[in-house]
Amino acid sequence: ERLYKTGDLAKWLPDGNIEFIGRIDHQVKIRGFRIELGEIESQLEKHDDINETIVTVREDGENRPYICAYMTSKRELTVEELREFLGHKLPDYMIPAYFVKLDKLPLTKNGKVDRKALPEPDRSAGAEREYEEPRNFVEKQILSILETVLGTERMGISCHFFERGGNSLKAMQAVHSINKAFGINMRISTFFQNPTVKSLAGFVFNGDAETAVMMEYAEEEI
Repeated sequence: ERLYKTGDLAKWLPDGNIEFIGRIDHQVKIRGFRIELGEIESQLEKHDDINETIVTVREDGENRPYICAYMTSKRELTVEELREFLGHKLPDYMIPAYFVKLDKLPLTKNGKVDRKALPEPDRSAGAEREYEEPRNFVEKQILSILETVLGTERMGISCHFFERGGNSLKAMQAVHSINKAFGINMRISTFFQNPTVKSLAGFVFNGDAETAVMMEYAEEEI
């Protein structure tokens, strides 16, 4: 009979059942999307300043999986720079939620990357930035939405959404709420390019200035 190679690792039990063990490759399924982690690694390694990289899946406190990229690099690379770089090559759902810079990748005795030794990303990164209060009604609205989605407080208008624990799923929730609040049609890709309250407010003003100004006046009258 014809057989198909699926990439799944399993074993046939004596009672005739098949026990699924895992994947032979590094393909994972996150929020319904089949993702080949090796493809993300391949794209990251095309960056001129990245030496080595390994991409893996971890789980947050609510057991929801997210993608995390570990790398060694020639210089310090910002999250914004890495997201923009990958954004030209990969769909949004394949862009890692966290990027962790290491001096060197941990190896096993056999010289392979020791995935179990990879540190958990600092999910509070960026939280210590100087707090900046919202300056207008639009920034207040967006800040409230992002804090609700992230389940955090005192985020500040310059805090990076993804550095404060945001991921693709939470980004989609935020985009939906922002579009509903301002009556606009912002794309998820625009959100990825503007991951702070300050930059998102700039998009709202530029993309739908009339609505933003009307809401500004409404707040002043109140």
